[in-house]
Amino acid sequence: MKIKVLITSLLLSVFGFAHAGPGHELKPAHGGVIVEAKDIDVELVAKSDILAIYLSDHGKPLSSEGGNAKLTILNGSDKKEYELLPVGGRFELKGAFSVPKGSKAIAVIRLKSKVITARFNL
Repeated sequence: MKIKVLITSLLLSVFGFAHAGPGHELKPAHGGVIVEAKDIDVELVAKSDILAIYLSDHGKPLSSEGGNAKLTILNGSDKKEYELLPVGGRFELKGAFSVPKGSKAIAVIRLKSKVITARFNL
């Protein structure tokens, strides 16, 4: 019985250390809200004059070239959809926007053959 406990504790400690590597902390680099989706960091900046989505992979910015992004903002029963265009290293749309606190947002981003869906609480 003691040998089973010893083996179990050794296995748990080995597997525990194998998965305890340093993760990356999600910190918004552009003043927005950031989430991780499919190992990609997706940052949404939603202001009254601009909507922007920035993508990065472990801190390295990803190019938005050749891709597109659709952003849906939900606030209660109100639903607004926006098409963001690739601009430099981000997806962006300028205009006049109403993004109340407590809204939810869903971004569907297409990069070449990859589709990323990210959900945000604003």
